[in-house]
Amino acid sequence: MPYRLHHLEKNGPLAPRFKKRSMVTDHKIKVWNAFVDSELSDITEDDCAIFPRVLPASYLPVIEKTAHDICLFAFRLLSLPAVEIKAIIPSGPVRDFLIDELEVLKHRSGRLIGSLRLDLALVGLPEVNNPPKFLEINEIGFDGLARASMIQQTLLDLIPELQGKIIFRDTLEHELKNMQKLGTHLLRLQEDSYNWDEEHLVQSAQKKGVEIQLLCPKQFGLSPDPIDFPMMAHEKILFQNKKIVTESGFKPAAYQMSFALNLEDYQKYSPLFKQLLKSRTPAYGSFLMGLAASKIILVLMDDPFLRKKLLGSSRRLQGSLLPAFPLESELERVEKSPSKYVLKHIDGYGGELVYIGRDLIKKLKHIPPEQYREWIVQQRTRLNLFAVEGILSRPRHVISDLGVFVHYDFAHNNLQSFKVGGFITRATNKGYKVNVSGGGIQIPIVLTPANSCRDSGVSKSIPLVG
Repeated sequence: MPYRLHHLEKNGPLAPRFKKRSMVTDHKIKVWNAFVDSELSDITEDDCAIFPRVLPASYLPVIEKTAHDICLFAFRLLSLPAVEIKAIIPSGPVRDFLIDELEVLKHRSGRLIGSLRLDLALVGLPEVNNPPKFLEINEIGFDGLARASMIQQTLLDLIPELQGKIIFRDTLEHELKNMQKLGTHLLRLQEDSYNWDEEHLVQSAQKKGVEIQLLCPKQFGLSPDPIDFPMMAHEKILFQNKKIVTESGFKPAAYQMSFALNLEDYQKYSPLFKQLLKSRTPAYGSFLMGLAASKIILVLMDDPFLRKKLLGSSRRLQGSLLPAFPLESELERVEKSPSKYVLKHIDGYGGELVYIGRDLIKKLKHIPPEQYREWIVQQRTRLNLFAVEGILSRPRHVISDLGVFVHYDFAHNNLQSFKVGGFITRATNKGYKVNVSGGGIQIPIVLTPANSCRDSGVSKSIPLVG
């Protein structure tokens, strides 16, 4: 697709080895073979870039500040008295079920610990006065955390002579460190399958002394195939002294949901979810976070009075926010200038229920007035372009987001620990939504240091290529 007026990022200089096309082709084959040799299930089914996206390390503090303030806003919102939360977060299908049926506000523990992925976007040059734009929060069942580390490490292994020229954050290592604050035995609840991201998570955790048990609870009423998914147990979850224990006797220090939840999931699995919420086994990634993952957070965060209340200043985050508002409040404006906006259902995820351009115009005609409250509108922006080539694709220009993985521990109204653990980009040249499931490509992100590769966190070096 032609992407007019989108900023084109300049790629970093190619390593000497890749000056000729034949060298790039040889590298592409090696990346493919490395993925196949990993024996991770279906790892080559989705396109993956053979070179990373390159950002200046000087931009890292800007990303970190933006991510920190987004998370602090969300966590402090979820720590308000229940009556205030109900008044601030408007009614919606998932919101109402979480509050009224699962009673997530009643069962708050006072601590939120886990990880999430913030979907941001670069619009223009990555400079201090141009922070990334905020698109959404993904808090349960988001993908990419383990695969980001796997892809980056593969590139490092294939070009070892250029170590020290680039830095990157090892997302998986930060995740395991954060998990261990709760213990070394975790239960990850699955439906009837898992993907290679989760395989790599479990295998890497074992090497670090962390046991992550993948479990499809019998309470889900599903029948996973033990041949196709040998790493997953299929047992009933029991509760002893209000703590989780499986039929085989596994006693996790914490539990975690592995898949993104829609309203149907919450309704279908609510008997078990209610027991989990009442248990004394903590969650790594609380059900409570479902209130912040709603697209309504875009509208709430755009409110200067709420930013003043929760962040101490209405100016914080101002440069990262695209104007957002409920559909029902500005329907005529959207109908008059649809090309200026993106239409989003408050409970959509994974690129679903997001409409742009002609699709937006068509969708508006089919939304019943009584459902207007379930939709928000965000100002449209032009995601950056850059050149990419994948294991399944030829060289091309793509629009891209900026996926930021965050590891957090929040209590007493403040972040006790917070880490931007790594990044991944999803990109496409086939439309305006960059999801990999829609034909996009996954791309690791690396940083070019000004003078050295020193980093405050766990970082590893990989070549400046692409």
